[in-house]
Amino acid sequence: MALVCLGLAPARARGDALPAPAALHTLLPDVQPVDSLATFPTPRVRAWQMGPLRPDRMEHASLSFALASALTVALRDRAGSAALTLALGAGKELWDSRHGGADLADLAADAVGIGLSLLVIRGRAP
Repeated sequence: MALVCLGLAPARARGDALPAPAALHTLLPDVQPVDSLATFPTPRVRAWQMGPLRPDRMEHASLSFALASALTVALRDRAGSAALTLALGAGKELWDSRHGGADLADLAADAVGIGLSLLVIRGRAP
């Protein structure tokens, strides 16, 4: 039935016509017409898509966490690893500013990931 809604249903052998959109709505009450405002995401969904926990910012934080952690373990220098990771994040935002649009909140997410790494990873050998 989902294929019918997407318009990807195979041709019918008996030549039956596809149901009209109104008929589909009666068959599948959860399906809304495409041009309806009902398909606009709810405020709760928009909050995570556009807010501080949107996927792009989570990617920035997690990549910075992983990179700072790996550099700290490899170099045994917490400050240097944090500075290098933040410099890479700033470079990425500088590149974004020339190719579409930088977002300082992404740089803040990088700093959050670096901070979490500094809390978790020890940089000096005992």
